Amino acid sequence: MAVVATALAGFNGIAGGVEAYQYQLYKNSENFGILIFPKDNIYKELDDYILSLGFQPAESGKAIMRYGPKRLNQTYMMPPEVQEKHGIEKFIILQALADRRLLVGIFHPDWELTLPPTLYLLDEIKENIVKTLEVFRGNGSGKKAIRYGTGSGIQIHPESCSI
Repeated sequence: MAVVATALAGFNGIAGGVEAYQYQLYKNSENFGILIFPKDNIYKELDDYILSLGFQPAESGKAIMRYGPKRLNQTYMMPPEVQEKHGIEKFIILQALADRRLLVGIFHPDWELTLPPTLYLLDEIKENIVKTLEVFRGNGSGKKAIRYGTGSGIQIHPESCSI
């Protein structure tokens, strides 16, 4: 699991905090968040999609390396103070790579931070972002998993989360 933990941040070759990422936090009226880093790699289609879901830019700044709730995985995120300031407990993390591919992470207080190493295009994950928000709302479909992309990836269960 520790190898997967560094996958989200490791694709750009930045290790040990040598370079600082800037993040963009989007928030909706339900206090769910979508955090994207690096901010400079946010492209118009991605920004438009996030806005179409009812999210608005909330804050941006320097991303820091953080653990998930159970301290098993870590990736770059907003500082805890920013998360607390905006009252965000559940959020999706997108690492936007220079080639428009995305790495996806899910932060939920009852699960561990989930970070599959699979790269996706935006069209491959749009439906599952919506499904993830439904699970955040408690409207998940029982024990049915939400799988990002094809093949291996994030499976979200209302009671637990696995990769």
